[in-house]
Amino acid sequence: MREFIFTIDYERGVDPVMDVFIDHPSAHSRTIACNVTEDGMWRLERVAGPETALERLDEVYDDPVQCTECIGTRDCKTDWTYEVIGSEPGVRTVYSYRSEAGDCHSIPRLAIEHVGPGVLCETERRQSRCEWRLLLCDDAGVDGLFEAMEAELRPGLTVEFRQLGSPSYWVDEAVTLAELPPEQQAAVEAAVEHGYYRTPRDISLTDLAERLDVSRSTLQYRLQRAEAWIVRSFVTRSMGPVQADEDVAEGGRLRIGRSGV
Repeated sequence: MREFIFTIDYERGVDPVMDVFIDHPSAHSRTIACNVTEDGMWRLERVAGPETALERLDEVYDDPVQCTECIGTRDCKTDWTYEVIGSEPGVRTVYSYRSEAGDCHSIPRLAIEHVGPGVLCETERRQSRCEWRLLLCDDAGVDGLFEAMEAELRPGLTVEFRQLGSPSYWVDEAVTLAELPPEQQAAVEAAVEHGYYRTPRDISLTDLAERLDVSRSTLQYRLQRAEAWIVRSFVTRSMGPVQADEDVAEGGRLRIGRSGV
């Protein structure tokens, strides 16, 4: 398996979805699941941000728009199915389906054309940047995908190819709470169950320690270690793998951009 990561930076005014994230720097979205065929794309996406940003996204998706996964100049307006399936203040989980109509070729469509079926896709949008992560069976066809994206690139977009190598991010993403040491996992589960993390707390650390039949200092140590692990995992998932800029793709990093007119 191979991992292909690249980013696309957008100037204001070239993509209605990315304009929302440009105008609301605190907004953020991440794909939960994506299924792609030559006929269309189905996706679940988690979007977080101020209500004004979420309302603007509703307006964009409710009207026919140009394909937001396309980077070319083709006039490829497509049919959308868009539905919020989970909502709480500042956070939404959105289901969307978009057909591959006519001459419209999204990035996932280009990927399966050049690399073949079985591609897993994930995206993350923040401010002016959308990061794409593709998990591929092998890297045969990646050069063709690169050339197709270069040929499609329209003014106002800049593509930076960041990594082609062995999978690392996808392995990190598989980490679950079950991978904590058993005593730390039990401490966190008990703390949640008894309301230790509520505001105000339903139980004190001392009382929780008595319920678990451990000393207060032992429970505090276990919770601190577990919380540190959870925070690191959250930051990795929210911001992507922590990687210095000099850790570039095999063969170096290539940045392609076309300025707007």
